[in-house]
Amino acid sequence: MEIGVILSGTAVSLIFGFSFLFTKNALDFVPPFTFLSYRFGVAFAFLAFLLLIGGMRFERKPYWKLWKLVLFQPLLYFTFETMGLQRTTSSEAGMIMALIPIVTNVLAFFMLGEKGDVVHYFLVGVGFFGAVMIVGFDLSPGNLLGKAFLVVAVLCGALYTVMARKFSKEFSPQEITFFMMASGFAFFTLLGVASGKLQVSLEPQVWFGALYLGIFSSVVAFYLLNFMVKKASPIFTTLFSNLTTVVSVIAGVVFRNETVRSSQVVGVSLVLLSVFVMSLRGKSAGGN
Repeated sequence: MEIGVILSGTAVSLIFGFSFLFTKNALDFVPPFTFLSYRFGVAFAFLAFLLLIGGMRFERKPYWKLWKLVLFQPLLYFTFETMGLQRTTSSEAGMIMALIPIVTNVLAFFMLGEKGDVVHYFLVGVGFFGAVMIVGFDLSPGNLLGKAFLVVAVLCGALYTVMARKFSKEFSPQEITFFMMASGFAFFTLLGVASGKLQVSLEPQVWFGALYLGIFSSVVAFYLLNFMVKKASPIFTTLFSNLTTVVSVIAGVVFRNETVRSSQVVGVSLVLLSVFVMSLRGKSAGGN
């Protein structure tokens, strides 16, 4: 496995891990779909600026094909994740979202014919178990609708990763990222207007969050993510999603003075171990 994929996966995990802090602060002032409109608006404006000054160049391609990809990510994924988070606890959401690597492995096998060996799937299980230990084992039966929304978000996230592998053969990471951000901005702005909940806010916390998530979590992270799936199998790249959980826990401890249970320390160790061993295994872990 080339070092660029591993470094990209680590960077994506760091960026996504810290995004929860900015999102939590921003949502104290504006509704979820308003903030999503701000987030993708910043991302689209940033990419449009790069395109204007020549920092990005597009070739003549059938970009309309990308609707199949952007439908799952960001449109459906963020819609169902947001509705799910509104109806469940953060621990329940974290446990359900930790299913993404497992679902991706299943879809990659059936849709792409890509598979790992027994050790690979064992490490996937270790990473999932570690993520569950971090967020906790509580999965109460209350509000099944919220959990159902999160399960749909998991499926959308996994489908995006697998489909991005196919589209990466025809489109570059920057082309895919640009159309994802443009579609996200248009969709969530229209959704906010239609729901009557699109607001104008001058709160610093909202715009700090929008700038961080718009530039780093949307543009930089999704560019790196699209680069990863172009270079390596989804059954490898999605392992880094559990590393995001580790980063979010550490960020909570450092910046919000949250306490850490002994079980979370064990969970962090298991996730780091699974990612480290998988990286060392290289091609046998499902890479090119």
